[in-house]
Amino acid sequence: MIVYLPRNRKHFSNPIAIYGIERVDKMNILRITVSHTLTFHHHIAVLVTKSARSFYALKTIRTSGLNGNALWDVTRATLVSQLLYASPAWWGYLKADERNRLQSITAKAIRYGTVVSHAPSALSTN
Repeated sequence: MIVYLPRNRKHFSNPIAIYGIERVDKMNILRITVSHTLTFHHHIAVLVTKSARSFYALKTIRTSGLNGNALWDVTRATLVSQLLYASPAWWGYLKADERNRLQSITAKAIRYGTVVSHAPSALSTN
């Protein structure tokens, strides 16, 4: 993967391709998907998909009778851990629409009632 910033006015030619080494536009590094322009929109798309799966499981567990602190423990172990994994490394590179997508996930968790009232501020919509 050749990393470059698209706004950079200097244009360098790509190095000669090496036989047996494939060039890619995005790379998964420690479960974080990074594109060749150092954007994280692929990673956010994966997070949104995983969150939808987690919401389905959490709603199923909630209808089975789990609620309160026990439901929050499951939410924290599944949904919150996915959202916060390595977030200090990529949060500053997000665009406003990507941040809004993540904040809509936390708002949905609050709306579905899977978050207790004393949840930490990491899951707040601020």
